[in-house]
Amino acid sequence: MKNKYNTLKEYIYEYSNKEYRKKTVNGLFRAILDPVISNQKIEACVLIRLKDTENKKSLIQRLTFSNTGIYSFNDTLREWNLNDCQKDSTIWANTEFIIILAQRYSAAMIWDYSQAENQEKTDVCLLYNSKIITDISKRILENSNTDFSESLTKYSPDRRENTILNKSINILAQILDDNNEEIIFKDAEKNNYSISDDTLKTAQIVSEKAKFIAHEIKNNLSVINLYSKILEKRVEKIQTDEQTNTSINNAVSNITNSSEKISSLISDLRCISSPYLTEINIKKIILNTIMQCNLKAQTAGVTIEVKEFKDYIITTDKTKFECALMNIIYNAIESSTKGCKVIIDLKKEGNFLKVYIKNNGEKIPDEIKNKIFETNFTTKEKGNGLGLTICKNQLEMVGGNISLVKSDDKETVFEISLRIM
Repeated sequence: MKNKYNTLKEYIYEYSNKEYRKKTVNGLFRAILDPVISNQKIEACVLIRLKDTENKKSLIQRLTFSNTGIYSFNDTLREWNLNDCQKDSTIWANTEFIIILAQRYSAAMIWDYSQAENQEKTDVCLLYNSKIITDISKRILENSNTDFSESLTKYSPDRRENTILNKSINILAQILDDNNEEIIFKDAEKNNYSISDDTLKTAQIVSEKAKFIAHEIKNNLSVINLYSKILEKRVEKIQTDEQTNTSINNAVSNITNSSEKISSLISDLRCISSPYLTEINIKKIILNTIMQCNLKAQTAGVTIEVKEFKDYIITTDKTKFECALMNIIYNAIESSTKGCKVIIDLKKEGNFLKVYIKNNGEKIPDEIKNKIFETNFTTKEKGNGLGLTICKNQLEMVGGNISLVKSDDKETVFEISLRIM
């Protein structure tokens, strides 16, 4: 067997952009299965591994009645006469998955609650009709006692990447999770107000509500950005006069620019809150943040490279670190030209973990190096001069810091330091 470690986690790291609640995960599981169990005529191949069958029993029962070849990879499904096909029971550990392959439909969902800071949440890799699903299926086949390679060939998804479709589905998943969050938040909000009218308690509620509103706005901005890109591609194929074409392109450009500016302001808003210390997996947060920056990097023709580093669990404010890291990466991308690299590295130095963000783009002029963390200072045409100031102040509240290490003709290096508590 080629792989002796859990390679499925790589997909969770790469294709998940947030943690989902159990209620949302169950909803996504149902949505993925529905096309198969609601149409008995569909022929499909299903690869499935569930550690917890709670709230999924009726769906699995219906699946066993469908016209489907089912390959189970743990023994929790034995009551449905589904045998465990797994060669090595230790490889997938706590990772769960469902992969569906059919002639006109394919979907993949991979999750692992043991990776989350809060065991009621998990990151999810969610893909539809993508060639990546074939790669995932082959990884699973390598750890199977049963040869289902014929099914993989028969039901292999379209070789296209289908990035737009996958992104759309993930946006819908976020909206589903946000609806669940709003229900939970409203219940907690009512309880808090009924318990006490204390000013501090009220301020905490307002702070949480602000973060939730910011998150909602960001989701809708994602939809706007997605469809502006689709519109831009469609316009290229439409034969119109030059004046109309220019007008439409200007409109799309203005929509994109405005949404990016709002997105930047929302990121700044998310950082402003009282410190909330939790244990975080630093490697996981870095990889997830890079995923959120990849679209901007690809658009600019810039590559984000991550150095190999150890996995650390530390106690800090997750949101403040994410905001600072994203802010620095965005700045690095914007100061780089096509073909440049942004390199992320992590080192432990004494009582601190230090994240280094390097780029080989334009250097920061000497005369402004001491001003970049000042309030309202910006060199960006559409900047507000708040991002770096807010990030620095907020990180200092939890014993961290951001600093400019150097900026010369070869490279610019920023450092985010986090105290190991």
